[in-house]
Amino acid sequence: MAEPFTFVCLDPRKSKRAWIEAVLGPHGSFRWQRIPDMAIADWPETTKRAEAALLAARNVPQAGVRRRIFNRLLRLQYNGTRRYFQRHPDHVAVAWNGLNGSRRVYMDAAKDAGAKTLFFELGPFPGRITVDPKGVNDANALPRTAEPYKAWLAQGGADPTGWRTLGARIKQRAPDNPPAPNPGIPALSEPFIFAPLQVPGDSQLRLFGGAFRTVERFVECLIKAAEALPDGWHLRVKEHPSAPAFVADMLRRIKAPIHLDNTSDTFAQVAASRGVVTINSSVGLESMFFDKPVVACGQCFWAIPGMADQAPDQARLTAAMAKAPEWSFDTETRNAVMSFLDQVYYPQIGVSETNSANPTIPDRLHGTGPFAFLQQNPEAPT
Repeated sequence: MAEPFTFVCLDPRKSKRAWIEAVLGPHGSFRWQRIPDMAIADWPETTKRAEAALLAARNVPQAGVRRRIFNRLLRLQYNGTRRYFQRHPDHVAVAWNGLNGSRRVYMDAAKDAGAKTLFFELGPFPGRITVDPKGVNDANALPRTAEPYKAWLAQGGADPTGWRTLGARIKQRAPDNPPAPNPGIPALSEPFIFAPLQVPGDSQLRLFGGAFRTVERFVECLIKAAEALPDGWHLRVKEHPSAPAFVADMLRRIKAPIHLDNTSDTFAQVAASRGVVTINSSVGLESMFFDKPVVACGQCFWAIPGMADQAPDQARLTAAMAKAPEWSFDTETRNAVMSFLDQVYYPQIGVSETNSANPTIPDRLHGTGPFAFLQQNPEAPT
């Protein structure tokens, strides 16, 4: 039997801690930390890591005292964490999200020390979480081609359509403030492309938005792209239920065939649409349960050939709209990728690995079993 791991975890909120304990508990012991260790002595990577973590923060301080203080704190945390994992390279660093601020320098320091890492985050499927050895969202360790997924499906003999049962549990998030109806919107029966918007300032946009790092920028580009839609088609936009409303003002006096519909159910609009365009919202992935073609404009791990097309700039977004009736996807690719995500990659929240069919934590950490692709592609995007 393999030696148990020691998981050194930055302590998240109570419910998240319980989920981490449920997944990792069968595999070792825990050392919980409220904040990362700190030390004065710098490492060669200290300056670069602290600045990257600062720039990834939700509210980056302007130049001045606050920015210098924040940067200094991140440097100290990087140094202390690096020192700890240099002394304990067999311990595993664990953090929720780990994309910015203190959590980012913590995980970067562990990686630089040669320790293994596990990143946790809520998954895009109902009742699932992410447990990844390299990062979350587009920083994860998953392959960016269909071949490893297809090979896994062929070897394991899993039901290639079993993932579809998850679709029955997908529901829209209730709005913080129910919106007023917007008169004059075309019927859902007319041909349209659906664009679900994201929360302004979300890390998915800030870090992985590419040319579309703000919702305002994305809407501006959608307005221009909508002009290229075929006659009789329109673009339908819905604001995120947790975001302040502002799109109506942007669309006032716009003649392009683009309409705001905050009242119709998100997935009713997905189901009625001819396709979905998003920066990198989880709605893009969820749209696959409705057999809709998807165009991703930002960086997201599932935007691989056959799963979804990409439109990373204004020119390609406009060109995609002009060919909206031709949007498509490859069923075999989707079956393989979605099956892997369902049966292997996303553990169920609150379910111990000893009582589930999910792969073991050692598989994820060592690149064995269904995670053998980690050995094949050790330089997956981070």
